[in-house]
Amino acid sequence: MTNDTNEADRVEAIRKLNAMARSNPGAACRANITIGFQSLSDADRIGALSQIIAFANFTGENDPHGEQDFGAVYRLVSGEWTQHRPQDDKEISETVFWKIDYYDNALEFGSEAPWDDAKTTRVMTIMLASEY
Repeated sequence: MTNDTNEADRVEAIRKLNAMARSNPGAACRANITIGFQSLSDADRIGALSQIIAFANFTGENDPHGEQDFGAVYRLVSGEWTQHRPQDDKEISETVFWKIDYYDNALEFGSEAPWDDAKTTRVMTIMLASEY
């Protein structure tokens, strides 16, 4: 196996673990939400979370390393939540970012092996873009 194959296998493992974390935040990973996200209405938090769980809008721009560890979802002025950014920013009333980070199991340092679930604790942070 070449180093490129090893790297590709590692990225694929990270991608699969991140998909599990994203589809089951709080169970497959630790989840942190900011005060701003918590201040949204129940309906908006549920709407945003449903888009995060179903997120598949990965591009070279928002996923340059292929790990599928970051995304943004948008509340349109109509109240609908979407993972697809409208062309006209005036259609967006709120933007929520989500990011998965990889820590060692003691949560003291970054994980040295984010492709190894036994050596890594995933932490998903969900926040309003305005809090960034």
